Amino acid sequence: MNNIRAVVTNIEGNVQLHRISLDAGGEHFVVITLELADEYSIGADVHITFKSTHVALAKEMSGEVSISNRIPCRVVSVKKSPVLTEVLLDSRAGRFYCLTTTAAAERLDLREGDLVTALMKASDLYLSRVADQADTAGTNTVNKERSHKS
Repeated sequence: MNNIRAVVTNIEGNVQLHRISLDAGGEHFVVITLELADEYSIGADVHITFKSTHVALAKEMSGEVSISNRIPCRVVSVKKSPVLTEVLLDSRAGRFYCLTTTAAAERLDLREGDLVTALMKASDLYLSRVADQADTAGTNTVNKERSHKS
């Protein structure tokens, strides 16, 4: 799982549905959630967690898309296997992985140093509170997924 530290900047919604805006290193993220605990408030330190399989990539993207989270990134590494390709990305928010098909990676001609846009649906991101003061001083982390199931 990918894990990015962020700060809640805005909360919209009602009892049943919430749209949460976050800042992660200067990048804007949006999370849609059905439930929101009272401990999540503007200014709260949180982790944004998401699967590498929930990250799509675009190269030379232009025009509008309905996906809220569009994060400019640089490709750090590309590890191909016959079916899947793991792409390590670096952004202002931190480093995270995208797991895509090798056919898609080849179609995009992904290489180290390429500039890409990572796309993540707001409903595919999850929030958790930063546990303690020591954790808030840490950097963003990437936890390799054991299973590649979506």
